[in-house]
Formats: sequence, structure tokens, C-alpha cells
Amino acid sequence: MDFSSIIHFLTDKTRNLSSKAVFIVFALLLLVFLDNTFSFSYYYNTSQKVTQIRQISEGLKDRTLSKSEKKKLLKLRTDILEHKTLKDITYDYLTNLNFETSDQIPTEIIETESKRNSTIHLLTSAWWILIPLGIVGIALPFALLIERKDIFTTLFGFVFLGGFGYLISLLLSKALSFIPLINNNPIYNYVLNFILSGILLFFFIIIGKKSNKKTIANTA
Repeated sequence: MDFSSIIHFLTDKTRNLSSKAVFIVFALLLLVFLDNTFSFSYYYNTSQKVTQIRQISEGLKDRTLSKSEKKKLLKLRTDILEHKTLKDITYDYLTNLNFETSDQIPTEIIETESKRNSTIHLLTSAWWILIPLGIVGIALPFALLIERKDIFTTLFGFVFLGGFGYLISLLLSKALSFIPLINNNPIYNYVLNFILSGILLFFFIIIGKKSNKKTIANTA
């Protein structure tokens, strides 16, 4: 598919919004997958850091610098070493279900939040995503044995489907982790997660049906 066909697909009014959204998400996941596989951004950022640190180290040898200027350069070097990319910050934020983003969080809050099991929280928050993915994962080896001529496409589809599902699962679990513990018992939260996640699934089903009806009406 060349660039013009992609533009045509995205601007085609006969295509429903959901199919375009899926295409865009898959394209973004492809970029993330390729970047994580070949580490393009990682090596580029590392190379830039090494170059900048080397320049600062050379600058520190300048005897004409005052003590305050040297302190600023040392601080700048530390900032460069500790700098995180937007991808790193996003991943850390999503995977930090306990919101321990500050050293000043009271100990009582940390102890209360630590009682919530992150795995169970994730499963109850996105059960309707993770269960189908688990079933597909179990069936994948058998599918590969049957569809030997199309192994790459099958694996490729499962990887992106799994990546997209995992991302949505993280977002759901992150959102539901804002709910504080009910009666200091995480079981109540797990049940609430399950119910709220099911309501969200029902909402998506209704939206999908309405979108399909509009698409059928436009093509008729």
C-alpha cells in the first residue's frame, strides 16, 4: 500500500470511523514495535547524551570558569544523564499502579495501596480484553500448524493485537486504580473493577452497533 492509497483510505467517507481508528492505532503500534526492536530512538538518544556529556567534561577543564559556572555544568550533566524520553515517562506512568510518584507520600497511604495486588487489579480491570487474548494465545500454536503458508501474517497479527490489548488493559487498570480502597478491603475494588469494566464493554458494543448502522445507511 503506497502513501496515496493510505490517504485515500483515511479520507474515504464510506469507511467507518472505527476502521480508520484501528488502522491508525496499528500504524502507531508498528512504529513502536520497530523502534523497540531495532532501538532507533534509544541509540540516537544515547549517542546524543554521550556527545553532550563529553562536551561538558571538556568544558569543565576550562580554568577560567568560576565555581558557580562549574556547578551549573555539573548539574546540567546530571540532568542529561537522568533525562527520560516521553516514551519512558509514559510507560513508567502506566505501569505505576500505586501512584508512588513522590517521596513525600505518607507511609500509611503506601501501605494501604500495597495491599492491592497489581495482577488481580489488572485482570479485573480488563478481563474482557485479557481473556480473549489468552484464548487466542493458547490457540495460536494450533493455528500456526494449520496455516503454515501464512505463519508470518498470523504471528504479526497476534503481536499487534496483543500489544494493542495490553495497552488498553494498562489504561483501564490505571484509570481504575484511582479509586481508593473500599473499607480497606481490595476485594471490593476487584468486584467494582469487574463491573465498571463490563459497563464500558457494553458501551463500546452500543457505539459499534450505531456506527455499523450508519455505515450501512451511507452505502445503501
